[in-house]
Amino acid sequence: VISCKKTNRIVRDYIGATGKGPLVGLEKRLLKTGVVGRVDPDSLDDYFTAVDSFSQAISRAKSLSYTAGMADFDSVNNFERGNESASGESSNLEQARKAIDEANSYLRTIVSLFSSDDS
Repeated sequence: VISCKKTNRIVRDYIGATGKGPLVGLEKRLLKTGVVGRVDPDSLDDYFTAVDSFSQAISRAKSLSYTAGMADFDSVNNFERGNESASGESSNLEQARKAIDEANSYLRTIVSLFSSDDS
């Protein structure tokens, strides 16, 4: 029998919760003048709303992924390979995944609001 253990470390690294990963400081970079200047002035309200929603979703993912390392049954116990969840409940790590999916959706919205002018 092969046993497995889910871990929150990979998720926390990727979303920048540990100070490394591609999303470290992204919220601040999205609010820099040079970045905001690339947004169509008519879409600025939508842009700032999307950035705020993105920030909230990432914060929720960071919190849930931290809690997953401490409290999730799957994260602190081994389970048989093929059994995704030993507890049978929606784990904090699964909720963090949903928050990351939500953040990804907001990020797509943000990118779509950049003007395509090359001048």
